[in-house]
Order: sequence, then structure tokens, then C-alpha cells
Amino acid sequence: MREHTGRLVLAALLAAAADGVEAQIIEAGAAPAVPQAIEPSLSQTEARLVGVAAGLALGAALARRPEAPIPALRPLRGADAIVTGSAVALYLSAGLFDHKRSEAAPARPATGTAPGNEVNGFDRKIRKLAVGHRSLEKRLLLDHLSSSTLMATLFQPVGMLIAADVPHKWSRDVPVMAEATAVTLSVNAFVKHLTHRSRPAAHFCESEHAVVPCPPDTRLSFYSAHTSSAFAAAVAGGSIADFHHLENRKWIWASGLTFATATGVLRVMSDQHYATDVLTGMAAGGLAGWLIPRLHKPDRKVSPSAVAPLAAPAVVAAVPVVRPGGRSAALVTVGSVGGGPYVGVHWQW
Repeated sequence: MREHTGRLVLAALLAAAADGVEAQIIEAGAAPAVPQAIEPSLSQTEARLVGVAAGLALGAALARRPEAPIPALRPLRGADAIVTGSAVALYLSAGLFDHKRSEAAPARPATGTAPGNEVNGFDRKIRKLAVGHRSLEKRLLLDHLSSSTLMATLFQPVGMLIAADVPHKWSRDVPVMAEATAVTLSVNAFVKHLTHRSRPAAHFCESEHAVVPCPPDTRLSFYSAHTSSAFAAAVAGGSIADFHHLENRKWIWASGLTFATATGVLRVMSDQHYATDVLTGMAAGGLAGWLIPRLHKPDRKVSPSAVAPLAAPAVVAAVPVVRPGGRSAALVTVGSVGGGPYVGVHWQW
């Protein structure tokens, strides 16, 4: 009797275990596929290298000889060192501020319900149009392409200066563009760590089930560093082309602003930034790219070295004059220069 009862209990346990395994298999089979981050065919490094090569080639192709004599730009001064040093200090202080803030408040998971981090209606509409239901792989590809257009914008002025025959391009023009970019990135880093706005990819990750697990929320969305640095380089490069009267300066402006705009659009389409992040980056970067080169704009006043020398006089008659004793002689010339009479006396001792 006991043996029969034991067999029944063992059979019941095996049946329960089999039911549990079958239930797990059915549940696993019924579970929806979890999206995983798939690396696109174009890596981040490859995209950047392509952008660098494209920018250098385009800048060199557009660099032609100046249409007019090149005016003298204002040289680098102590103010440039102060501005650059302040930019570096601001950039470092932004990182220190963020480090202290992260120690005081631990990082939150990527959710769309963070207090004080609601998305306005304008950004929601633009994101819906720009991102839609695009797959994660395509978003990553667009993210890499934005790095490519950024590199093209940054290195196009460098290629232009390499090929252009202008004075002081390495000692003044390149440092001026670097100064504009440094100011842009330092202000951008400070604002990013001050506002702590979530990126759209992290903000909507949990609600849209874009990828599991959700990426950590860096909260560095406002405003776009890619866009601001791209517009700073494009405007600074175009301004320097204007100062040097380069023949293709209109094309330099057009191509630079096209690459910079494409960078901003791709940042929104890749779900890395909101539209307001990109628009603010355009304004901030464009302002820095316009202001810093203006500090070195050529003076309107003509420098003494730039005044053309007078033409040689047209001599009509030359009369030698010898003083008594033969100690010295003079050559008197009469003619015209600049539409007026000319009389010259050349002593010979």
C-alpha cells in the first residue's frame, strides 16, 4: 500500500514538474522579441574618418586665389589668450560641477516620468515627424552620419587654408577657428551640466520599448554640441574666407552651412536631441563663429604700408649744375608726376 502510494506521489511530482517546464516554454515562446542594440554597418570611427577626408578635400577644392589684395588682419593679442583660457576653465568647471552633482544625487534610470523633465508639445511633434517608428539600427546609423557631417564641417576650413595662398594662416587663422570652437564647446558643456535634460532616446525608451535594457540617461541633451560646434566652424570659416576675399567664398559659406544644418537634422532624426536642442545649438554656435573672427577683422583705415608708392616722375629736361671750384655738382630735373609739375634737385658730393 505504501509502495503504491509512493508511486502515486512521485508520478504527481513528475507531472507537476513537466507542467511547469511546459508552461515556461510556452511563456518564453509567447514573449515578444526584445530589441537589442545592433551596430550599423558604418562604425563611428569610419564615419568620422570619411567626414575628415571629405571636409579636407572639399575645402581644398574650393580654395582659390584671392580676388583682391589681401588686407592685413588684426594679429592675435592678449585678449585671445584670456578668452581661450576662460573657455578651458569653464569646460573643466562644468565637469567638476557635474561630478559633485552626481555624488549628491545618484543617477536615475532612463524613464519618461522624471520630475521637471517633461517634453513640450513642439519637441514632441517634431520628434514624431523626424523619428517615427524608425528602427534602432537606423537611428544608430544616422547618429554615426551626424558625426561624419560634423567632421566635414570642422575640417573644411582647414582644407581651405591648406590650399589657399594667404598670409599668417597657421599663426592666426587656424588659432582663431580653434578659439571659436573652444568657446562654443565650453559654454555648451556648462549649459548641459546645468540643465540636465534627458535625451529623447532615453526619455521615451521605457514607454516605447525601443531597446532592453534601456541605456543609462546621461541627461546631457540641452543643447546639441554637434550642432553648435558645426555652426561655429562653418560661420568662422566663411568669415575668414570673406576677410581674405577668396574667389569661392560664397560656395564656402554654402557648403559649410549645408553640412552644419545636416548635422543638426541628423541629431533629431537619430533621436539624440530634440528640435529645441538643435535650434539653440545653431544660434549659440553661429554667434561664436561670427563674433570671434570679428575680433580680428581688418581695420577700415588703410595702413601706411598699404599705400601705393607714387609713380616715377616723367622727366622732360635734366640740367647739370657745377659749382665753382668743382667741389660738387647738382642735377636739376623738370617734368610732371601725378598730373602736376615736378622739379627735382639731386646733389652729387
